[in-house]
Amino acid sequence: MLPDIKTILYATDLSGNAAYAARYAVYLAAKTGAKIHVLHVAERLPPDAMDTLEDYLDKDGNREQFLATRLENSKKLLKKRFDNFWDSMDENERSLKKHVASLHVVESSPAESIIELVEKTRADLIVMGTHQKGPVQALLGSISRRVLNMAKVPTLVVPIGDR
Repeated sequence: MLPDIKTILYATDLSGNAAYAARYAVYLAAKTGAKIHVLHVAERLPPDAMDTLEDYLDKDGNREQFLATRLENSKKLLKKRFDNFWDSMDENERSLKKHVASLHVVESSPAESIIELVEKTRADLIVMGTHQKGPVQALLGSISRRVLNMAKVPTLVVPIGDR
């Protein structure tokens, strides 16, 4: 029996070329009738950056406001990138936008957040891009590798290059 794909989780890092992987998510949704949940994870600030926030922003009570603004800016960027994505599509392909069920932005650990949303949405497939960052991650990015190790559903990792 062939797999029944009803829900796709598309995880994006919002890089300029992430739209390449988004095309695969949209294509698969169009072919299967699946809904797409889009996720961007704003990684938590490293401890030294948090210490700086503690030292400088908490004195004025602005730390929480800074973190909230950072997350809100990520949400705006995700919406803008997706608006640009749809604007770049042929007019007859723009109707595929109906497959996008939700946009999520969280501040957390990327791999763990992806797996949590897969479970919450009961996704049947994960689609995400990867790109080379150096010799250690030459074959597969560290986040992609962690998701593959943790996922209980098939995962399509789209290499992002000069396409």
